Amino acid sequence: MNIPTNILALIFVLSVLIVVHEFGHYAVAKYFKFPVEVFSLGFGKRLFGWKRKETDYRVSLIPLGGYVKVVGLGPDESDVVTPEHPEPAVTGARWQRLLILVAGPVMNLALAVVLTAGAFMVGMEVLKYQEEPPAVKHVEAGSPAERAGVKVDDVVVRIGGKPVSTWREVEMDLGLAPRENIPVDVQRGDETVSVTLRPEPQTKYDIGYTGLNPFLPPVIGSLVSGYPGEKAGLKAGDRILSVGGREVKGYYEVVRKVREAAAGFDGPEGPKPIAFVVERGGETMTFEVTPRKEASSWRIGFSPKYETVLKQLPLGAAFSAAWTELGRQTTTTFATVGRLFRGTGSMRQLSGPIDIAKFSGEAIRTGPAALLVLMGMLSLQLGILNLLPIPLLDGGQIFVTLLESAARRDFPLKIKERLLQAGFVFLVLVMVTVLYFDVLKNVSF
Repeated sequence: MNIPTNILALIFVLSVLIVVHEFGHYAVAKYFKFPVEVFSLGFGKRLFGWKRKETDYRVSLIPLGGYVKVVGLGPDESDVVTPEHPEPAVTGARWQRLLILVAGPVMNLALAVVLTAGAFMVGMEVLKYQEEPPAVKHVEAGSPAERAGVKVDDVVVRIGGKPVSTWREVEMDLGLAPRENIPVDVQRGDETVSVTLRPEPQTKYDIGYTGLNPFLPPVIGSLVSGYPGEKAGLKAGDRILSVGGREVKGYYEVVRKVREAAAGFDGPEGPKPIAFVVERGGETMTFEVTPRKEASSWRIGFSPKYETVLKQLPLGAAFSAAWTELGRQTTTTFATVGRLFRGTGSMRQLSGPIDIAKFSGEAIRTGPAALLVLMGMLSLQLGILNLLPIPLLDGGQIFVTLLESAARRDFPLKIKERLLQAGFVFLVLVMVTVLYFDVLKNVSF
């Protein structure tokens, strides 16, 4: 049972990210000599903690967040979700208050770089094909790619006008844009051909499916228990040399030749065994496998082996790679948010506490590099989220402070409090919606 591990992993991951974020506010406030009444991990009722000088360091009941109560900063999230404080006053120079507000998100962005660089230094196992040029080696029959006119050996060079050079970029750009018509340029021989792809949403996360596939070696990665492949004697690690007497060099050739061999199986004679010649431990072996029909397809019951490579970098290169990676993630984040506002995105692609707990548990069980990558990504998202001009978040308060600077006067506290309350209602609605889809994706009824 992984649920307890996932919950503990979630608490650990969020605690680190929140403490770092709030420490940014705290440290800059202290530097400018603003008194800090509360440094809280969590919201609501105080569970335990300690007091040092004027600051109450506490752990509170609701763990999904945290705050620092800075005297002189004016109303903030603590006045909405923990209304136990006296009427907030505003003191100090606006530029100082602005730097205090900015410090939290900046700390998360800096932490994202450090954590991601740490993952590159520890060494990450990455899928080999994802780092390779996006040369198409298989196009699924009836897929969006086939309908768009993409052909085997085409090389994807641009998506939405942006150059791409690896399969990872292709999968990210197309996978996160279901239901959108996306212009794609492919290199076909000596000419560049433009097509339009419309990825179809698949899986519980609405990941865009196109039918484009890279080269994969014809090696069995895993077999489904009780299916024809396992029953016939095939094993994980077998390298398939031929199917039905026809040589294969890639995994998707295996798929195509099985489909071709099964083309007449719906007739009166029914299915027949297909000869699989495989290499196992230096020996060549032959197995007769009779496919099993599911819906309109004939299944053998195995999946490919995805080769991985260790990506481990020295200090300087690790920080450079982290910067590039986080820049890519930032672009993807804003593109996803933009699709949501345009109505073409999917709330299923957003992760709530259940998803984050599951991913955190899986990362801890996988190893330190996976955990660092996940925490770096979440820290980046937290930093970006808190810079958005939404009331209650740091970005909303930063926006108001900038307006005050332009007007050369502070706005009335009542106006700021109403803005915070409106932001609170908006964020609660967003959180409820995300949690609703979180439950749909992860809980069976």
